[in-house]
Amino acid sequence: MDYNLNNDNIEYLKFYGKTMIKIGLCGLGTVGKSFFDHLNVHKKRIASNIDQDFKLLAIADRSIEKKINNKDFILTKNPIEVAENPDIDIVVELIGDIDTSLELVTKSIKNNKQIITANKALIAKHGDEIFSQAKQNDVFIGFEASVAGAIPIIQTILKNFSNEKITSIVGIINGTSNFILDQMTNSNCEFSLALKEAQKLGYAEADPSFDINGQDAAHKISILSALAFKIKSPLDKTHIEGIEKITPMDIKYASELGYVIKHVGITEFINNSVVSRVHPVLVSNKDIFSNTPNVMNSIIVEGDRFGKTMLYGHGAGGDATASAVVADLISAINHKSNVDTSFSQMVHSSVIQDYEIMDIDDVVSQYYMRIFADDKPGVMAEITNKLAEQKISIEAVTQHEPDNNNSPIPIVMITDRVKGEHIRSAIKNIEAMPHIREKVYSIRILKNE
Repeated sequence: MDYNLNNDNIEYLKFYGKTMIKIGLCGLGTVGKSFFDHLNVHKKRIASNIDQDFKLLAIADRSIEKKINNKDFILTKNPIEVAENPDIDIVVELIGDIDTSLELVTKSIKNNKQIITANKALIAKHGDEIFSQAKQNDVFIGFEASVAGAIPIIQTILKNFSNEKITSIVGIINGTSNFILDQMTNSNCEFSLALKEAQKLGYAEADPSFDINGQDAAHKISILSALAFKIKSPLDKTHIEGIEKITPMDIKYASELGYVIKHVGITEFINNSVVSRVHPVLVSNKDIFSNTPNVMNSIIVEGDRFGKTMLYGHGAGGDATASAVVADLISAINHKSNVDTSFSQMVHSSVIQDYEIMDIDDVVSQYYMRIFADDKPGVMAEITNKLAEQKISIEAVTQHEPDNNNSPIPIVMITDRVKGEHIRSAIKNIEAMPHIREKVYSIRILKNE
């Protein structure tokens, strides 16, 4: 199959009753370049899955003159020109910028163009209005690449589990954070050194805040929550914690207790409410999440009848994300030719439920607590009294040796299951004690039995 749209190709297509589907690519960054290469390398394989022929007609990028010089394509710096080009059938949005992407997608929908995007922030923040517009115009929105790269989690929820009641989704869904924690665990290094290594290898951006503070995972779990429970995106009500406060000491103490520290996104259906949260957790070193290394992602979907299903694979990177974009491209082409509209209908026709979003203070968990206290008689007893006031029992406690005679004693506790509001109140009271040296750090414990 030739990307060049010449007269011979057109006559061939007309003879066999086919049409030429023309694609506009917006964004030629890491994912965009991988997508471009994928089209060229695997064009025969792609063609075998569709009933039409296709051509990459236009490419938009702010630095287009530095990245490509090919007269076979319409080249522009302005992505809106792609949305307004009447010859374009499918717009692939790989820009990343929310404002520009929203304008591009909105105008593309109005012009009845099918949309493919990898923009998780766009879907999490504006998915409701985008899907509403798309439904009115019978436009396909493919967004598999917005969550977990090459892992087909969107398709799994909307197709494979369409007749099942999902009760929870738990996953390691940010490769950067997982790599950093993995480095801290295996190399016994500080957070800052692990971050530098991630940046060196291209796993973290120059400004990594979006990944390490939990925002990236929050966008992803909000999308999964909306799809699983047929609600509006709960992004604004999602509890978010990053990994910046985790120290090698926490990694060491967790290991001594038989745990590994991971960063997860969780959405659950509890007592007719939905909870959406992102934060570090302790998982058993025998847990399946503990064996998710480097930048890999793993997601467990649980239903009331099918039990637990795990998806594992490359959750980030140009090639992995581009693979998901190509999968959406195939669906978009088939939608355009009325071969397969089921996926689009599932997304756009989802019944919006009016479930309450549960406050994080109402969520029940076990907790790991790290406390630095003076080595004075009665301090431990006072700590346990503060916990008892909130009806919190201690499952395990370890007291470590100080660095020197003047250093505070590190105390590590594992609590029983308790509401978030009670552990928060207990920590506040403990921190007010005269012999407590630092802020108490707590991490929830995840049980996957």
